[in-house]
Amino acid sequence: MTKRVLLLISDTGGGHRSACNAIVAALDEVDTGPNGEALRLEHRIEDVASHCSFPLSQLGPAYSAALRFAPPIYGALYHATNGRRRFRSVIRFCEPLYRARLRDLFNSYRPDVIVSVHPLLNHAALRARADAGMLDVPVITVVTDLGRVHEGWLTPEVDAVVVPAREVYARAKDRGVPVERIYHLGHPVHPKFEDVSDTKAQLRVQLGLPAEKTIALLMAGGEGGGKLLPTTLALAKSKLPLHLVVVTGRNKSLRKKLTELAPSLPTPMTVLGYCENVPELMRAADLLVTKAGPGTIAEASLAEVPVVVYDFIPGQEYGNLKYVENNGIGVVALTATDVVRSTKRIVANLERLQAMRDRQASVAPRGSSRRIAELIANVSFGELTDAPPLKPVVTPARAIAAAF
Repeated sequence: MTKRVLLLISDTGGGHRSACNAIVAALDEVDTGPNGEALRLEHRIEDVASHCSFPLSQLGPAYSAALRFAPPIYGALYHATNGRRRFRSVIRFCEPLYRARLRDLFNSYRPDVIVSVHPLLNHAALRARADAGMLDVPVITVVTDLGRVHEGWLTPEVDAVVVPAREVYARAKDRGVPVERIYHLGHPVHPKFEDVSDTKAQLRVQLGLPAEKTIALLMAGGEGGGKLLPTTLALAKSKLPLHLVVVTGRNKSLRKKLTELAPSLPTPMTVLGYCENVPELMRAADLLVTKAGPGTIAEASLAEVPVVVYDFIPGQEYGNLKYVENNGIGVVALTATDVVRSTKRIVANLERLQAMRDRQASVAPRGSSRRIAELIANVSFGELTDAPPLKPVVTPARAIAAAF
């Protein structure tokens, strides 16, 4: 038996597509339905902007330009739309730009399940589903932000809301999503992050990294931009007892520059470009220095590597900073000087480093993408059971963080 899954995203940054790719990888592993029947989950990822009229058709390029040239303006826009009444105004403006084309997409693909992985697409999916006469097709929202998420994520009318963290669970409940529809399954992290079985020592041998050094892994997403260069140089000049591993992503000019500078810097450094082996790199590292992307933070939790967050997208990623601090899984250091100071404090205190690792191991649900895929499979058969109640926290995260 084959069931069709339609996943809706907008390519505003790489995080939403990465989350979808993680879900798809888990969907490909599913071969059995809820009653033991043979099952194949066909899937299709659609960038909804490609089905919209102008200006929504330019959402991706506009997002990239805003973050590159005017982050504060983007942050102000984020906050300006983050309220029930204000977001309803956004919906009223946007509906005529996508309504007919999204309805036609639904009618042409005839999905058994619709999955929204973007805050602007939950209301859109419900409207287009009604227009297509497909009210029996369930809509699932998979939230990919942490902390106090945007209003657009939390639409009580969808059939299920998958949340990545306790903070988002509380926010969804507060916003009127029935608790029986809130599934605390974790952020959709690619299954390969959980399939790394080698030890830290074995991974370092495979990766050609020093066995005894404290390794700090530096990342800035797939594009390798933002504050990665000044942050790297600050740590490289700090003379801390570190070995730096810098992932520059698709930023070839940054990789070339750091490779040329590395021999003249006091801290040894391995410079890499775009990597497919990030799960192994994270498992091999002692510390992750990164921007506040929710996917990267969730991946760090699976790898049990503490984080130093040095940058964030205004508005959108602010909640991720609070998530890191409140859960005791790392620190926030938004200047190069603070990064060096924070890194020094962490690596000099082995007890603190271990406490952060322990918090990483307990803060995020394991098997997230596979559990989300299982939910989707069950929903495709109409097997939507009430979400289990949220389990209580044994030790408050704030108390762990405050202890250091």
